[in-house]
Amino acid sequence: MERRVSGGSLLLGVILVLIGAAYLLQQFVPQPSLGLDLGHYGWPIFVILPGVALLVLGLTVRDLSGLCIPGAIVTMTGIVLAIQNTFDLFATWAYAWALVAPGGVGLGLWLQGLVRREPSLRAAGLRTMGIGVAIFLVGAAFFEGVIHISGREFGPFGQLVLPLLLIGVGAWLLLRRALPFGRQRDSYER
Repeated sequence: MERRVSGGSLLLGVILVLIGAAYLLQQFVPQPSLGLDLGHYGWPIFVILPGVALLVLGLTVRDLSGLCIPGAIVTMTGIVLAIQNTFDLFATWAYAWALVAPGGVGLGLWLQGLVRREPSLRAAGLRTMGIGVAIFLVGAAFFEGVIHISGREFGPFGQLVLPLLLIGVGAWLLLRRALPFGRQRDSYER
């Protein structure tokens, strides 16, 4: 009787062998002192790698294309954590969550749409990613520009240009809704 190994168990097996080999090397091979603390700076890779593994499965096995969504979420979480950890910006979780969900969800939907060749799924993914990026940018403007949650300043840009830009975009959205040509176009979009 012939046994077939699924792509998922093959990939998991490769990942486990590589992690085990890295662990053995770390235990028994003397490490040169490079002044880089991989335990402190490298830990987000253990969030990114499982996400990438899910993405690879979702992108290569059509029946598992649904794994693109959790893969994108986990990978995006790892990337955000890596940036926050590297630059000590954990306070940015106040708004960076929007890159994970809905942003990562949108990325996963878009990738799943590529695998399944479904334009409507790709379009939904792009809209969802756009919503995530918009929430992130508005959150960043508020939490960094108004509250200064991470203790960083934007200089003249943050003091004058950013508030004027926010007022301009908000006024444009309000006027677009209030003016007759804006209402007519909005009714077509529904």
